[in-house]
Amino acid sequence: MPRTPADQRKPEVQRQWGADRRTEPHPIVPPAASEGRITRGRLAIVVTITVWACYITYTIIQQFIAGHAYTVKLAIEAIVYMLVVTGLAASAIAYLITRIGYFYRARGHQRTPRIMLDEFIGGKLPSMTVLVPSYQEDERTNRTTLLSAALQEYPGLRVTLLIDDPRAPKTRAARDMLLAARALPGQIEAELRVPYSRASNAYAYFDEQVRMRGGYLVVIEDMRRLADEYRYASDWLYDLGARQNIVDHTDTFFVEHILQPLAVELGQISGALNRGADEQVALPIARMNQLYRRLLAIFDAQVTSFERKKYVSLSHEPNKAMNLNSYIGLMGGAYQEVNTPLGTALVTAGPNRADLVVPNPDYVLTLDADSVLLPEYALRLVHLLEQGAYAQHAVAQTPYSAYPGSATRIERISGATTDIQYIVHQGMTHYGATFWVGANAVLRKRALDDIVEVSYEGDWEIKRYIQDRTVIEDTESTIDLGVHGWSLHNYPERLAYSATPPDFGSLCIQRQRWANGGLLILSRLKDQFRAKSKREDKNRFGEYFLRVNYMASIFWSSICLIVMLAYPFNNELLNPILLLVSVPYFFMMAADLKHLGYKRSDMLRIYGFNLILLPVNLSGSIASLLQLLTGEKSAFKRTPKVRNRTTAASSFLLLPLALIALCIYTIWVDIEHQLWNNLVFAVLNLTLSLYAMVAFVGLGNTVVDLFTHVRNWLIRPVVPKRSRRSLSRSSSKKATPAPATGDWAQVLHYRHEHGATAGQTTVRLQRTDTGWKPAAGSSSSSQAQAFEEFSFFTVFQPVYNMINGHVVGYEALTRFADGSNPRQAIEAASSRVALDAALVQAAITSSASLPNGTWLSVNVTADLLRRPQELAPLLAQSRRPVVLETGDTDAAEVARLTAGARVAVDDLGPGYETLALIEAVRPTFLKLGMESVAGVESSSARQAAIRALVQFAEQHNCTVIAEGIETVAQRDALVACGVPFGQGFYLGKPVPVERVLAGVGGW
Repeated sequence: MPRTPADQRKPEVQRQWGADRRTEPHPIVPPAASEGRITRGRLAIVVTITVWACYITYTIIQQFIAGHAYTVKLAIEAIVYMLVVTGLAASAIAYLITRIGYFYRARGHQRTPRIMLDEFIGGKLPSMTVLVPSYQEDERTNRTTLLSAALQEYPGLRVTLLIDDPRAPKTRAARDMLLAARALPGQIEAELRVPYSRASNAYAYFDEQVRMRGGYLVVIEDMRRLADEYRYASDWLYDLGARQNIVDHTDTFFVEHILQPLAVELGQISGALNRGADEQVALPIARMNQLYRRLLAIFDAQVTSFERKKYVSLSHEPNKAMNLNSYIGLMGGAYQEVNTPLGTALVTAGPNRADLVVPNPDYVLTLDADSVLLPEYALRLVHLLEQGAYAQHAVAQTPYSAYPGSATRIERISGATTDIQYIVHQGMTHYGATFWVGANAVLRKRALDDIVEVSYEGDWEIKRYIQDRTVIEDTESTIDLGVHGWSLHNYPERLAYSATPPDFGSLCIQRQRWANGGLLILSRLKDQFRAKSKREDKNRFGEYFLRVNYMASIFWSSICLIVMLAYPFNNELLNPILLLVSVPYFFMMAADLKHLGYKRSDMLRIYGFNLILLPVNLSGSIASLLQLLTGEKSAFKRTPKVRNRTTAASSFLLLPLALIALCIYTIWVDIEHQLWNNLVFAVLNLTLSLYAMVAFVGLGNTVVDLFTHVRNWLIRPVVPKRSRRSLSRSSSKKATPAPATGDWAQVLHYRHEHGATAGQTTVRLQRTDTGWKPAAGSSSSSQAQAFEEFSFFTVFQPVYNMINGHVVGYEALTRFADGSNPRQAIEAASSRVALDAALVQAAITSSASLPNGTWLSVNVTADLLRRPQELAPLLAQSRRPVVLETGDTDAAEVARLTAGARVAVDDLGPGYETLALIEAVRPTFLKLGMESVAGVESSSARQAAIRALVQFAEQHNCTVIAEGIETVAQRDALVACGVPFGQGFYLGKPVPVERVLAGVGGW
């Protein structure tokens, strides 16, 4: 099969002057730093700290002791300038320190040999799920990421694409993206099934042959058959690369540096097996098993998709963190889809009745949809975490690198900053200051369970493992893990790559998000400090210095640079010695860029690049401060992944231009006042910022984007006016009140029969001087304030005769449209009795179409039960027997009810109180709660107590109903105890009446 390089199939792409000329990625294992490089790094730290200390000392003596700052203005200028210099020096020192830590880690790293990984595969591996959050991604991007995840050399891998696209697309392009995302997992799994089935059959045949030979003998033919399987797998991977759609350098990287190296390695193993067979050498049975299992592990992946927006019971917060949280929160459970008037909900179900079963893995790998992993990523990191020394590590990751070969200048420089950040993150691990970087990370599920926070949206439980309070969610979760005693680890190899925004508009969105949140999280460092002190774990200055710098340096560096650029400080403060504070930092960064394959002069380009990003960074920091003051979360903005250019915000274009104008004005003032020291700084900033605007943004792009914003501001889309005739018709339709259902004097009851709110009931009450009455027609604004409105729908849970399996009744349950708890809603209502009666009436009305021969159980409050004159007319409307279920009643209240009324009461536990309740109230039914049923299948004492209770109830003409039955074992144990009736999720879930009639929800 011909091996065609990917770049030869790549279509002609317009490449800018100054684009990335690199074709090879960085070495997987970074080369060890020389002694000279480490010595120069140490010297840079010493020089920077020494010069800073000398400058601060000299300035204090000059300005305050010698008296040069003889006015308040001059004193303030001196203090502010020293703070600015200190802030910038602190950021420079932090970088110089982390790069030394990176050198130490690179020198001390010993790569795990392949034979140890093969032995690891041969044993029992922990389970792993890969989660790929995706929002309106191109099919090619999703496919590349999913393939890189599915081809991990990890057996039993489960890869799930978390599709977060809108479920009702507004454009054809969005619809096509959504449909492609839904179809993609099945297509990839079908592709992988071909080599996996072949390898699986070959392994089964090999195992069978070995067993026939006594279980240990390997012959030469076994070697050749295994070589054939490896050759087939190698050719299959080459063919997969040949079918890859090559559009840009990311596709080229995937083919040439992920697929083809794996294919080459498998081909080499095939050749080695054949050469061994030629020499009449047979491998041991254990090694043959390892090689077969490795081959299976490459293609053994289950690829699925999940859409949280399909379910009303999951969070729809528009951010990546809640997309991940929604799925992680389902792990370890089985769920059934239940249709409600508000949409489809996921409710817990037994495995035999579930529509969705989500395994609970030992590890979770989160992977952004624009990132790829080398095939050994998951295996190497899990192998590390399974070592005893890393038992308390919650996160292992390799900070991602930039793809080589970018076609634009801004993407190349942005990629250079990404590769520099790799050094920073690796160095921070040396000092115990690792941060979770969310693009790709292996997470220990047990650690996530430790930091989970549970909240409620109405009745729905929402779990947060990854915090979404800020848009840099992984940073705050790092602090949460540290508080709970977990550590994090950056694996010192380059095993992950991620895309960089190719234009200024999309880059602004990404960098604004990165700058937002660090200030909010900064205060939480004290929680980690206290937790470590409580555990008697030493708090180190280096760790907290680097953590503070990581979270806040974007803010203080931006402020310091703007202050230096905008304010004409006293010329005495601009001492030439200041150059020695920044020179070591820039020299060391230039050397690092050279080692990473860039140019030393790119250091100046990065400085200019950061100058035009000052407004972006400040806007993110200001958003953090606003959230701190108002408590309102910043909007989450996803980085666009489009081939066309993204329009930059007008402020991000005008403010860099204003910065250039300010530099020009400063140069003029400096020349006029002969401020030569300040002039050098101003000329440098003008040159680099002007270069950055031309090279990275483009004058043409700037004009086009500004013109677009002005046009959109001047020309607003016109909404066509409707004619008066149509308006009058629509207003007359709105004024027509909906027909009332029932004839209850206090409640106006509407029922929606069609549309998204089908089955929903709205109760609108109006307060008067004499109480509450139905709201009629329209009202004035003053009257409108007296309205109280509730929207809800009724669902029915079947009650079974567990002896013969027939449904004997249904319990009516209320679900409020806003998700609030029914009991709390009734307690909060201004008229509890009116609302409770409305719920009863809605249940009776909805139950009209339930199967004949069954009773209806409705929940009523004690307040309504005490008013039989109001309750009796409602019960009279029912076509079937009604059971009044209450948890708070007495014999006197039951006696006031009409003759023949049936009552169900809740048990008060297994003791005397329940027996006394039965004897005093004489209810028709006694309901055993979940607390009484829990553990009945394994507790003989609980079974004996239930038997005695059933016998006592029968003596008083009371029938026992068990609630909360969730397993077949519970049902069988209760039947053995003599309990005739039962209900619970195992027997049948609460569903709308339409689902009852369709036969859904029953046992």
